[in-house]
Amino acid sequence: MSYQVLARKYRPASFSEVVGQEHVLKALKNSIQYNRLHQAYIFSGTRGVGKTTIARVFAKCLNCLNGDMPQVEPCNICTVCEEIKVGRHLEFIELDAASRTGVDDMRDLLESTQYKPTNARYKIYLIDEVHMLSASSFNALLKTLEEPPSYVMFLMATTMIKKVPKTVLSRCLQLNLKAIPQAQIKQHIGSLLDLESISYDDESISLIADSAQGSIRDGLTLLDQAIAHGNGSLTADQVKALLGTIDQSYIIELVREIAAGNGDGAYNAFYKITELNVEYEQVLRILISVFHQIALHQEFNNNDSEPIQNLAQSMEPQIIQLHYEIALNALSKFHVHPNPKEAFELCILRMLAFHPAEVDSASKQEKKNFKINSSSKVQPEITKPVTEAQNRSQSTTIEI
Repeated sequence: MSYQVLARKYRPASFSEVVGQEHVLKALKNSIQYNRLHQAYIFSGTRGVGKTTIARVFAKCLNCLNGDMPQVEPCNICTVCEEIKVGRHLEFIELDAASRTGVDDMRDLLESTQYKPTNARYKIYLIDEVHMLSASSFNALLKTLEEPPSYVMFLMATTMIKKVPKTVLSRCLQLNLKAIPQAQIKQHIGSLLDLESISYDDESISLIADSAQGSIRDGLTLLDQAIAHGNGSLTADQVKALLGTIDQSYIIELVREIAAGNGDGAYNAFYKITELNVEYEQVLRILISVFHQIALHQEFNNNDSEPIQNLAQSMEPQIIQLHYEIALNALSKFHVHPNPKEAFELCILRMLAFHPAEVDSASKQEKKNFKINSSSKVQPEITKPVTEAQNRSQSTTIEI
């Protein structure tokens, strides 16, 4: 197979090529520069943010032959760097914990720690998806993890740090990788497209970066799909068709009709959306995002979009929060509903049903006058009935 996917073709080979994660890279570089290396590192974070990639680059830095000591950046020329890159270095053992979860596999791995490395400084074990190990495997690892030989180092990666026992975490230096900001993903995608000599527009890569949700690998996978869908070029319309999304102007029109309490107008706006053959879950996410932008603009006045500004002025903050909760609740139950289109329709109907009824000013004044007139009337004096005891006391006084 001659073609190589973008996520593998442009996988970072050094720390300088890693997108984001400056806090993690700084900690690793300083530990190398000042010779303060820990015996075990665990990288945690969501999918596609660079956990395994950073661990492999770190392994190359530790065993790079470009100098007598570990290097802050690997040379990517020596035999060690080349062999680690292709995954055949004898002193770099990579274990997939998802497929080798048993305690026997862990014992076989730990047995090899007693042998010193022959052509490297460190014998490095990279355990990917470490949270998939069984309880017995974790227990077998504890003693070696706490007091490993001086030439042994453990690197671990996981997407579910909560499933890793605390006894293991206490023996490791934990590095949490963050989701990549959308702006950095967009810039990275643009630079790769320039290297590939593929034409694109700014809106298309913005859509892909937004759909990546902080994951570089997800963004590059979507980019591969978009290139194939667009026959070697990227346009906003083609990317929208691929992702099942629509232009935000359709959602703005829908929100405007909902804010006015116009059921017919809201239905017409929804009908325009249905004609585009969209993914209704993605449309609902855009609707939630629009309400979020309106709420932020009402509080901080930070949006440059004129439609968002107009909606922020015309809608009450309480109504925005109510509609936001309705849409969010609809999204949480979206997969339960048998028909996505009907689920989106019911979400719109709920927003219209909870729309505050507009009361005529004349009727308001009439009710106000009625209350004033009612309070100004003099209440009739109520005479208390005279009791039999009071009559007797009065008659007694007269006799005296």
